[in-house]
Amino acid sequence: MRDFYSDVSARIIAELECGAAPWVRPWSNTAGQNVPQNAVTNRPYSGCNVILLWLARSRGWATPRFLTFKQAIDAGGHVRKGEHGTKVVFVKQLHVKSDDEADSRIVPMMREYTVFNVEQCQGLPDGIAAAPPAVDSSLILAHLEELSRATRADIRIGVDKA
Repeated sequence: MRDFYSDVSARIIAELECGAAPWVRPWSNTAGQNVPQNAVTNRPYSGCNVILLWLARSRGWATPRFLTFKQAIDAGGHVRKGEHGTKVVFVKQLHVKSDDEADSRIVPMMREYTVFNVEQCQGLPDGIAAAPPAVDSSLILAHLEELSRATRADIRIGVDKA
């Protein structure tokens, strides 16, 4: 059985040995343009997939939107010939039921998928290929001020700092 954790660790180490430096500001100053997300569902990737996709994004892609080969086809586009995808892992806890409720258990499930940046594809609809609209920072600020007052939290906002 494959050890996905070892595979992911080995990929990160290989990137570092090739000179990739994920610690050099892999985020954008534009709100909403930082976290890799699925281009079809707009669901953000999480866990080690964020690091893996940040490493992949060092290839110079402008937007952090990814999709599977099948999602590209289903959307009416295709992955360009010769493009190489990035492997990500999907982790889920499955509740396995048995006839005897006492024997029910939680089983971890891991699957590996290959995803492609939207810039590796052609023919995708604009809604999938385009970067998500920038978040209106004034709306965020208003919500933060309201949250700060309600919770008495000490929230400090810096300029283009993580």
